[in-house]
Amino acid sequence: MSASPSHRASTTERLNSAQTTGPLVKALAEKGIRLTRQRRVILQVMDAAEQHLDVDQILERAQKLDSGVH
Repeated sequence: MSASPSHRASTTERLNSAQTTGPLVKALAEKGIRLTRQRRVILQVMDAAEQHLDVDQILERAQKLDSGVH
């Protein structure tokens, strides 16, 4: 789903359309840990980072995507 001039994708649409993959998702699944909305946002931030982020940077970026992350 891509945003067009007449339709701007909401955070929910972006999160639902983003494929969260990788070893962290697999590790959570193997341990029976649910991939909650907050966890999905945090994984998305970590996956998109081009450098190491500290916890404050992860939280700040996650809250920009979803204000419900705390």
